[in-house]
Amino acid sequence: MNDLSPEIRNLYVKYQGDTKAILKDNPNLDYMYALSDIRENLLEWYQFEENASLLQIGSDYGALTGLYSRRVKEVTVLESNQNNLSFNRLRHQKRDNIKYVTGSLDTFPEEHFDYVVMVGSLEEPYKEQIKKAKTLLKPEGKLILSLCNRLGLKYQAGAVSDQTKLSRQELLELLCGEEKCQGNVEFYYPMPDYKLPVTIYSDSYLPSKGDLTHAILAYDYPKYLRFDLGKMFDEVCEGKQFQTFANSFLTIWSRHEED
Repeated sequence: MNDLSPEIRNLYVKYQGDTKAILKDNPNLDYMYALSDIRENLLEWYQFEENASLLQIGSDYGALTGLYSRRVKEVTVLESNQNNLSFNRLRHQKRDNIKYVTGSLDTFPEEHFDYVVMVGSLEEPYKEQIKKAKTLLKPEGKLILSLCNRLGLKYQAGAVSDQTKLSRQELLELLCGEEKCQGNVEFYYPMPDYKLPVTIYSDSYLPSKGDLTHAILAYDYPKYLRFDLGKMFDEVCEGKQFQTFANSFLTIWSRHEED
Protein backbone atom coordinates (compact mmCIF):
# COMPACT_ATOMS: atom_id res chain seq x y z
CA MET A 1 0.00 0.00 0.00
CA ASN A 2 1.06 3.60 -0.64
CA ASP A 3 1.89 5.83 2.32
CA LEU A 4 -1.37 7.68 2.71
CA SER A 5 -0.81 8.65 6.33
CA PRO A 6 -1.00 12.45 5.86
CA GLU A 7 -4.27 12.43 3.92
CA ILE A 8 -5.82 9.72 6.10
CA ARG A 9 -4.83 11.69 9.18
CA ASN A 10 -6.50 14.82 7.78
CA LEU A 11 -9.69 12.89 7.07
CA TYR A 12 -9.61 11.27 10.49
CA VAL A 13 -9.36 14.67 12.19
CA LYS A 14 -12.00 16.20 9.92
CA TYR A 15 -14.48 13.38 10.66
CA GLN A 16 -13.54 13.27 14.37
CA GLY A 17 -12.48 9.64 14.18
CA ASP A 18 -15.66 8.35 12.51
CA THR A 19 -14.08 5.81 10.16
CA LYS A 20 -17.42 4.57 8.86
CA ALA A 21 -18.35 8.09 7.73
CA ILE A 22 -14.93 8.52 6.13
CA LEU A 23 -15.36 5.36 4.08
CA LYS A 24 -18.95 6.22 3.15
CA ASP A 25 -18.04 9.67 1.83
CA ASN A 26 -14.66 8.71 0.38
CA PRO A 27 -14.89 5.39 -1.50
CA ASN A 28 -11.27 4.43 -1.95
CA LEU A 29 -9.73 0.96 -1.78
CA ASP A 30 -6.63 2.15 0.06
CA TYR A 31 -8.81 3.85 2.65
CA MET A 32 -10.72 0.57 3.03
CA TYR A 33 -7.49 -1.28 3.76
CA ALA A 34 -6.43 1.38 6.24
CA LEU A 35 -9.67 1.99 8.12
CA SER A 36 -12.26 -0.74 7.62
CA ASP A 37 -13.39 -2.81 10.61
CA ILE A 38 -13.38 -5.83 8.28
CA ARG A 39 -9.60 -5.94 8.75
CA GLU A 40 -10.14 -7.27 12.27
CA ASN A 41 -11.88 -10.39 10.96
CA LEU A 42 -8.44 -11.85 10.33
CA LEU A 43 -7.77 -12.47 14.03
CA GLU A 44 -10.96 -11.44 15.82
CA TRP A 45 -11.80 -15.15 16.29
CA TYR A 46 -8.41 -16.08 17.74
CA GLN A 47 -8.20 -16.78 21.48
CA PHE A 48 -5.35 -14.58 22.67
CA GLU A 49 -4.22 -14.98 26.27
CA GLU A 50 -5.54 -11.97 28.19
CA ASN A 51 -2.41 -11.38 30.27
CA ALA A 52 -0.10 -11.71 27.27
CA SER A 53 2.34 -9.32 25.63
CA LEU A 54 2.26 -8.82 21.85
CA LEU A 55 4.70 -7.29 19.37
CA GLN A 56 3.09 -5.97 16.20
CA ILE A 57 5.70 -5.62 13.46
CA GLY A 58 4.42 -3.04 10.99
CA SER A 59 1.90 -0.39 12.06
CA ASP A 60 -0.34 -0.65 9.00
CA TYR A 61 -2.29 2.52 9.92
CA GLY A 62 -3.36 0.75 13.12
CA ALA A 63 -5.97 -1.41 11.38
CA LEU A 64 -5.32 -4.31 13.77
CA THR A 65 -3.66 -2.52 16.68
CA GLY A 66 -6.97 -1.78 18.37
CA LEU A 67 -7.97 -5.44 18.27
CA TYR A 68 -4.67 -6.48 19.84
CA SER A 69 -4.93 -3.86 22.57
CA ARG A 70 -8.42 -5.07 23.50
CA ARG A 71 -7.37 -8.70 23.64
CA VAL A 72 -3.98 -8.74 25.41
CA LYS A 73 -2.43 -6.88 28.33
CA GLU A 74 0.45 -5.12 26.55
CA VAL A 75 1.03 -4.22 22.89
CA THR A 76 4.26 -2.94 21.37
CA VAL A 77 4.03 -1.51 17.85
CA LEU A 78 7.26 -1.54 15.85
CA GLU A 79 7.18 0.65 12.74
CA SER A 80 9.89 2.25 10.61
CA ASN A 81 7.51 4.77 9.00
CA GLN A 82 7.07 7.67 11.40
CA ASN A 83 3.92 8.89 9.60
CA ASN A 84 2.21 5.52 10.04
CA LEU A 85 3.23 5.35 13.67
CA SER A 86 1.97 8.86 14.30
CA PHE A 87 -1.44 8.11 12.82
CA ASN A 88 -1.66 4.84 14.75
CA ARG A 89 -0.99 6.76 17.96
CA LEU A 90 -3.73 9.26 17.08
CA ARG A 91 -6.19 6.52 16.17
CA HIS A 92 -5.70 4.68 19.47
CA GLN A 93 -4.97 7.60 21.77
CA LYS A 94 -7.57 6.37 24.27
CA ARG A 95 -5.81 3.02 24.71
CA ASP A 96 -3.26 3.02 27.52
CA ASN A 97 -1.64 -0.38 26.91
CA ILE A 98 0.14 0.39 23.62
CA LYS A 99 3.83 1.28 23.30
CA TYR A 100 5.02 2.78 20.02
CA VAL A 101 8.58 2.19 18.79
CA THR A 102 10.15 3.70 15.69
CA GLY A 103 12.55 1.23 14.09
CA SER A 104 12.91 -2.06 12.27
CA LEU A 105 13.04 -5.71 13.23
CA ASP A 106 16.77 -5.78 12.50
CA THR A 107 17.56 -3.19 15.17
CA PHE A 108 14.89 -4.10 17.73
CA PRO A 109 16.38 -4.96 21.14
CA GLU A 110 16.20 -8.41 22.69
CA GLU A 111 12.79 -8.45 24.36
CA HIS A 112 10.44 -11.40 24.64
CA PHE A 113 6.75 -11.55 23.88
CA ASP A 114 3.93 -14.07 24.03
CA TYR A 115 2.97 -13.15 20.45
CA VAL A 116 4.90 -11.67 17.54
CA VAL A 117 2.59 -10.68 14.69
CA MET A 118 3.54 -9.85 11.10
CA VAL A 119 0.46 -9.18 8.96
CA GLY A 120 1.55 -8.11 5.49
CA SER A 121 4.86 -6.88 6.90
CA LEU A 122 7.28 -9.73 6.17
CA GLU A 123 10.18 -8.41 4.11
CA GLU A 124 13.29 -9.82 2.49
CA PRO A 125 15.47 -11.47 3.53
CA TYR A 126 12.58 -13.67 4.66
CA LYS A 127 14.63 -16.33 6.40
CA GLU A 128 16.52 -13.81 8.54
CA GLN A 129 13.35 -11.88 9.36
CA ILE A 130 11.55 -14.98 10.57
CA LYS A 131 14.60 -16.14 12.50
CA LYS A 132 14.82 -12.78 14.31
CA ALA A 133 11.08 -12.77 15.02
CA LYS A 134 11.37 -16.20 16.64
CA THR A 135 14.15 -14.98 18.95
CA LEU A 136 11.70 -12.40 20.35
CA LEU A 137 9.26 -15.08 21.50
CA LYS A 138 8.94 -16.47 24.99
CA PRO A 139 9.38 -20.29 25.19
CA GLU A 140 5.62 -20.84 24.77
CA GLY A 141 5.18 -17.89 22.42
CA LYS A 142 3.55 -17.86 18.98
CA LEU A 143 4.60 -16.25 15.71
CA ILE A 144 1.64 -15.14 13.60
CA LEU A 145 2.19 -14.40 9.91
CA SER A 146 -0.19 -13.41 7.12
CA LEU A 147 0.64 -12.72 3.48
CA CYS A 148 -0.33 -13.29 -0.15
CA ASN A 149 -0.03 -16.67 -1.83
CA ARG A 150 2.02 -16.37 -5.02
CA LEU A 151 -0.15 -19.16 -6.50
CA GLY A 152 -3.46 -17.65 -5.36
CA LEU A 153 -6.15 -17.85 -8.03
CA LYS A 154 -7.08 -14.23 -7.41
CA TYR A 155 -3.67 -13.11 -8.61
CA GLN A 156 -3.54 -15.59 -11.47
CA ALA A 157 -6.82 -14.04 -12.61
CA GLY A 158 -5.19 -10.61 -12.81
CA ALA A 159 -5.42 -8.97 -9.38
CA VAL A 160 -2.24 -7.27 -8.15
CA SER A 161 -0.56 -8.99 -5.21
CA ASP A 162 1.70 -7.55 -2.54
CA GLN A 163 5.42 -7.42 -3.23
CA THR A 164 5.85 -10.15 -0.62
CA LYS A 165 4.16 -13.31 -1.80
CA LEU A 166 5.04 -16.92 -1.05
CA SER A 167 3.59 -20.31 -1.86
CA ARG A 168 2.40 -22.59 0.92
CA GLN A 169 5.47 -24.79 0.60
CA GLU A 170 7.83 -21.81 0.59
CA LEU A 171 6.24 -20.44 3.74
CA LEU A 172 6.29 -23.84 5.42
CA GLU A 173 10.00 -24.26 4.68
CA LEU A 174 10.77 -20.78 6.02
CA LEU A 175 8.93 -21.52 9.25
CA CYS A 176 10.15 -25.05 9.74
CA GLY A 177 13.25 -25.69 7.63
CA GLU A 178 13.51 -27.86 4.54
CA GLU A 179 13.84 -31.22 6.28
CA LYS A 180 11.79 -31.48 9.46
CA CYS A 181 9.50 -28.97 11.08
CA GLN A 182 10.94 -27.63 14.31
CA GLY A 183 7.70 -26.76 16.06
CA ASN A 184 4.04 -26.69 15.13
CA VAL A 185 2.45 -24.73 12.26
CA GLU A 186 -1.25 -24.08 11.81
CA PHE A 187 -2.42 -22.89 8.40
CA TYR A 188 -5.54 -20.81 7.84
CA TYR A 189 -6.92 -19.42 4.58
CA PRO A 190 -8.67 -16.01 4.70
CA MET A 191 -11.12 -15.41 1.86
CA PRO A 192 -11.21 -13.41 -0.28
CA ASP A 193 -7.82 -12.43 1.18
CA TYR A 194 -6.08 -11.46 4.42
CA LYS A 195 -6.68 -7.72 3.97
CA LEU A 196 -10.49 -7.77 3.96
CA PRO A 197 -11.36 -11.30 5.10
CA VAL A 198 -14.95 -12.48 5.20
CA THR A 199 -14.39 -16.19 5.88
CA ILE A 200 -11.45 -18.00 7.46
CA TYR A 201 -10.90 -21.60 6.36
CA SER A 202 -8.48 -24.06 7.93
CA ASP A 203 -7.02 -27.48 7.16
CA SER A 204 -9.80 -28.97 9.28
CA TYR A 205 -12.51 -26.86 7.62
CA LEU A 206 -12.01 -26.46 3.87
CA PRO A 207 -14.48 -25.25 1.24
CA SER A 208 -16.16 -27.80 -0.99
CA LYS A 209 -17.20 -27.50 -4.61
CA GLY A 210 -19.92 -24.86 -4.80
CA ASP A 211 -18.97 -23.03 -1.60
CA LEU A 212 -17.00 -20.34 -3.45
CA THR A 213 -18.84 -20.23 -6.77
CA HIS A 214 -20.89 -17.13 -5.92
CA ALA A 215 -19.19 -15.97 -2.73
CA ILE A 216 -15.92 -14.53 -3.99
CA LEU A 217 -16.13 -10.97 -2.73
CA ALA A 218 -13.15 -8.74 -3.39
CA TYR A 219 -12.75 -5.04 -4.03
CA ASP A 220 -9.50 -5.17 -5.96
CA TYR A 221 -10.31 -7.54 -8.81
CA PRO A 222 -9.51 -6.12 -12.25
CA LYS A 223 -12.41 -5.17 -14.50
CA TYR A 224 -11.67 -8.07 -16.82
CA LEU A 225 -10.65 -11.38 -15.24
CA ARG A 226 -8.46 -13.81 -17.15
CA PHE A 227 -10.80 -16.69 -16.34
CA ASP A 228 -13.98 -17.58 -14.44
CA LEU A 229 -12.68 -17.38 -10.89
CA GLY A 230 -15.67 -19.10 -9.30
CA LYS A 231 -15.41 -22.00 -11.71
CA MET A 232 -11.68 -22.34 -11.07
CA PHE A 233 -12.20 -22.40 -7.29
CA ASP A 234 -14.78 -25.14 -7.85
CA GLU A 235 -12.13 -27.08 -9.75
CA VAL A 236 -9.44 -26.73 -7.09
CA CYS A 237 -11.88 -27.55 -4.29
CA GLU A 238 -13.10 -30.65 -6.12
CA GLY A 239 -9.48 -31.61 -6.80
CA LYS A 240 -8.59 -31.09 -3.11
CA GLN A 241 -6.05 -28.38 -3.92
CA PHE A 242 -7.61 -25.38 -2.18
CA GLN A 243 -4.67 -25.04 0.23
CA THR A 244 -2.31 -24.68 -2.73
CA PHE A 245 -4.33 -22.04 -4.60
CA ALA A 246 -5.97 -20.08 -1.77
CA ASN A 247 -5.48 -16.34 -2.16
CA SER A 248 -3.56 -15.78 1.08
CA PHE A 249 -2.35 -17.43 4.25
CA LEU A 250 -2.58 -16.92 7.96
CA THR A 251 -0.09 -19.09 9.85
CA ILE A 252 0.50 -19.58 13.55
CA TRP A 253 3.87 -21.08 14.51
CA SER A 254 4.78 -22.29 17.99
CA ARG A 255 8.03 -23.80 19.14
CA HIS A 256 6.55 -27.04 20.46
CA GLU A 257 4.73 -29.64 18.43
CA GLU A 258 1.22 -30.58 19.50
CA ASP A 259 0.69 -34.03 20.98
